[in-house]
Amino acid sequence: MDSPPNDLDACALGRAAPWKGLAREACPYAEGTEARTLWLAGYDDAGSDGVEPVTGGIAKHPAGEPVR
Repeated sequence: MDSPPNDLDACALGRAAPWKGLAREACPYAEGTEARTLWLAGYDDAGSDGVEPVTGGIAKHPAGEPVR
């Protein structure tokens, strides 16, 4: 997956995060913000679509292309 465009919302960025090698706990938004809630929801949506979650912050080798 190419880098997501800069105009994506927090939820879309969260969906892209596992493909980019980011773990759920690496959410870049502050605790208690709407952006954090949206990012985490997007991350969880990616997981329910079958994307393997990353653990431990940032993966050394981000995931390959999504399976469609």
